[in-house]
Amino acid sequence: MAFIDFDDISRTLAGKGKEAAQKAKDVAEIVQLKAQATSEKNKVKSLYAAIGQLYYKNHKDDTDGEYQSIVDEITKSLSAVAELQAKVRKLDGSMVCPSCGAVIKKGNAFCGKCGAAAPEPVVEEDSFEETEEAETADETETAEDEMETAVEEAVAEAAEVAEEAVDEGKSEVCGE
Repeated sequence: MAFIDFDDISRTLAGKGKEAAQKAKDVAEIVQLKAQATSEKNKVKSLYAAIGQLYYKNHKDDTDGEYQSIVDEITKSLSAVAELQAKVRKLDGSMVCPSCGAVIKKGNAFCGKCGAAAPEPVVEEDSFEETEEAETADETETAEDEMETAVEEAVAEAAEVAEEAVDEGKSEVCGE
């Protein structure tokens, strides 16, 4: 019968356990470092976006330059977003606050952002033939106004986000 050396098995198991524990620590550290690297990459993307938003805000009215085609595409997309938002507001009955430009939900008497009184909702009349042209003109003007307001809102919001991201980036770079 063979003799089993339990001390040798115990030492081997203890050594393998320490190896496994060290590997687990290494894997945990690798995961943590990768997560930190991903976080830094996301911060860089955010800062790049902030720079782009600031550039757009400051140069959207320039008529030439190597970025003009991109600026034009952004302006076109912001207009499309504004149009779509106007259609959504028309369907869901919400309105744009005349004071701050925030969206006021249907049924609210006041703006939730600035507290201004909500505009009176437009009541549609039954006389279709007489009011069709006037409504079309009013809707076009309102849609254009809403689109312009939405574009201004989007640009202002983008500028705010950009400024915050730049400030955040400055404080992190400076070690604050």
